[in-house]
Amino acid sequence: MELLRVSKAAKRLGIHPMTLRQWAIDGKIPFSWVGRERRFSSIDVENMKRGGDWAASRPRREVLYVRVSGSSGQESSLAAQEKELRPRLRVRS
Repeated sequence: MELLRVSKAAKRLGIHPMTLRQWAIDGKIPFSWVGRERRFSSIDVENMKRGGDWAASRPRREVLYVRVSGSSGQESSLAAQEKELRPRLRVRS
């Protein structure tokens, strides 16, 4: 087990370091003090990354992105692209 500094742990989670500090204050992720710095267990960080409590409170969003490169008569291309992509969206129950 490795003890990670705030910046490294936040980077692994894909969040801002201030968000991680606030989660620590709120008790959402355990930490240890090393001198005057918070350190986060690599195991706890990986557990959070895989779907800890914070993941349940943030619903996943998926976006369809369609585009055309010109402005003349390609509206049907947009509809075709959307028709192809829409079945790929994951439906969460």
